[in-house]
Amino acid sequence: MGDKKAFNIFMWLLKGGGSYILLNVMTIKGATAEEVFGLPDLVVESEVITSPAQQFNQYPIFNRVALDNVKKADLNGLLTGLPSTSVNQTTPGAPTNLLLRGASGGLGLVNLDGVPLFSSFVGFSPLSHYPADLFDGVELSGSYDVNRSSSRTLGGSINLSSRKINNGKAFLHTEGGSYGTLRNNMGIGSKNRLGNWSLALGRADIFEGISQATPQGKGNERDNFNMSNGLLHWDKVFERGQLESSIYYVNSHNEMDGPGIMPNRTVKWKDDPNGYTNQETWVTQVNGSYQVANNWNSSLRVGFTEDQQQGWLGKIKGKQLPMNITSQLWMAHWENAHQFNVQSKTHNSLRLVWGVDSQQQHANSPNNPSNVVTASQNLVSPLTRAEVVWGNWLASGEMKFDHYEQYGNHPIFTLNIGKNINSSLFVWTKGGTAYRAPAVNELLHPLFGSPNLVPESSRGGEVGGRWQLSRQDDISFSAYYQRYQNLIVLQQDMTTGSIKAGNINKANILGVELQAKHTWNEAWASGLSYTFMDARNQETNLKIAYRPSNLGQFWTQWQIIAPLKLRMDVTVRDAYWADAANTLAIDSAARFNANLQYQVNPKLSVYVRGENITDTRTPDIYGFNYVGAAVYGGFNVDW
Repeated sequence: MGDKKAFNIFMWLLKGGGSYILLNVMTIKGATAEEVFGLPDLVVESEVITSPAQQFNQYPIFNRVALDNVKKADLNGLLTGLPSTSVNQTTPGAPTNLLLRGASGGLGLVNLDGVPLFSSFVGFSPLSHYPADLFDGVELSGSYDVNRSSSRTLGGSINLSSRKINNGKAFLHTEGGSYGTLRNNMGIGSKNRLGNWSLALGRADIFEGISQATPQGKGNERDNFNMSNGLLHWDKVFERGQLESSIYYVNSHNEMDGPGIMPNRTVKWKDDPNGYTNQETWVTQVNGSYQVANNWNSSLRVGFTEDQQQGWLGKIKGKQLPMNITSQLWMAHWENAHQFNVQSKTHNSLRLVWGVDSQQQHANSPNNPSNVVTASQNLVSPLTRAEVVWGNWLASGEMKFDHYEQYGNHPIFTLNIGKNINSSLFVWTKGGTAYRAPAVNELLHPLFGSPNLVPESSRGGEVGGRWQLSRQDDISFSAYYQRYQNLIVLQQDMTTGSIKAGNINKANILGVELQAKHTWNEAWASGLSYTFMDARNQETNLKIAYRPSNLGQFWTQWQIIAPLKLRMDVTVRDAYWADAANTLAIDSAARFNANLQYQVNPKLSVYVRGENITDTRTPDIYGFNYVGAAVYGGFNVDW
């Protein structure tokens, strides 16, 4: 398959031949290595651990410093190449096929301030709707990480926290470049007697986008994109508690191609000059916490999100295919935490958490070809969690009792046990079960959904650890095995020429993850992430579509001189299949990116960024195009 040479180089690096040719990341003055690299802190025995559950998360945690450092426009660039994270794109602005540990999700795969967000359609999330400038944190969680609040996705989730801007501070970020791209984000912070306020606004335009359809699909017109978004965040601290609230709004217009009849009478993704999708999303939440007693904190989060799509794309037998659907979620999450010190003059502690999570989903699709116009789903889930620190041992366990009006009762659990072997090595084992009902938009989407979807469930386990070999070297590693029942997947549908949702009765996924970082000196450091995954349909022993066996990223940053910094990264993915029968192949691909930044003064920086510099046009999704080499330039102003 294509790009074999690049893939062979990648495998040689993993086998040790390139252990000292890692692409590197540089330390920003005034920031810790963890802030710059986005890696979780190692557990240190002498530190008091507030929440043991947090220590079991081995995935990158990007705070504001790290987000500024990696210089990615949105979540697409940020997530590509991370462990067990498949990000399959078509054109900039279009929804992205997103998988975590081989599982997707119609609701909760991405969460904002604790509110699960709807995908655009089955397994495809609008990652371009979330510019890095508008968030203070991006955190990944895995299959068995507890305290994922209202998300019930089986492979993990991506959790966003809205940006808080200090009183009297402001920022402006402008960039432009290839394909007629222009992006502007700005924000300001203020404080008064009512509390702390942060307002951020954004606008993105791609005036000369590429066609979604490949040249074989007669793709020769421009599919453009524009988006407006805004964020308002407020918080106020009281004597025994605090309140915080946020509102996020996105409105986008995306020109799209669609399924069509080719001259040879086959159905493929075809150029459509009239196809489009308008998407509007609202997310709002209020979270309050109150210190009832010295060892009792109670919190309540109430949230709402609505996602509305309108549009038409493609044409089959003279009929355009609808994209019209509106999905809504109301949620409430009440949680009570009790902290106890088991013995005086020690760090041994017990934390007990109890509460209830509730959700109500509703969707409406007036043009649904299945004649199912509306769908609703109600969930009430009492929960309890315990977190223990005892000497060098840590443990956390969680039980949820999901009750669906439509699907009955389903208890699920997660158990994590870890030990600090010494001050530099922390090892763990995890296990549990999970259950997820298909979201209403997965059932009702007029083109990609299916009313015949049934709930998916999983059980499995994981072992792993973090090892700080020295002050310069960190390694994180894990291996997991999951057995899925009725796994919800998207696969190529040869009848419509598009991808369609369905269930796989029995699926097994085995994965191995590795992350490493090496700091060469004060001006130069290195890192990599690598995932091996074997995802199979147990009934056919065939590979599950859109799940590459090998996925990796190498990254680098070098402070050439005090104000000048160079960052580079290369992402490599293996070939994979696009259909259940393993007959439609997607070739392997390697893509190289670079960013050169000059700090003019403490408040102003300018940069130039190159994406897919190697101009690798290998598609991520069968029948779709992929954007070529692109160059962007811009500046950041903080005051």
